[in-house]
Amino acid sequence: MTLNDYRIEKKLTYGKLAKLLGAAHATIVRRWCLPVGHPQRMIPSPRYMSRIKTLTMGAVRADSFYMGMQ
Repeated sequence: MTLNDYRIEKKLTYGKLAKLLGAAHATIVRRWCLPVGHPQRMIPSPRYMSRIKTLTMGAVRADSFYMGMQ
């Protein structure tokens, strides 16, 4: 499951998800949720990867941010 899939399933806004993860701004989370290949896409740091895994109870794993990348 991707972070964006999780966000949509839980009906979270980017802002609410940012707050839950302790991210500084919703824009950061939005960039984590963009599809592979999007020029503004970002991959979370290990610190946030851990928070994402904890928040989602393992439903979103670090490898989901790399799927489709070559």
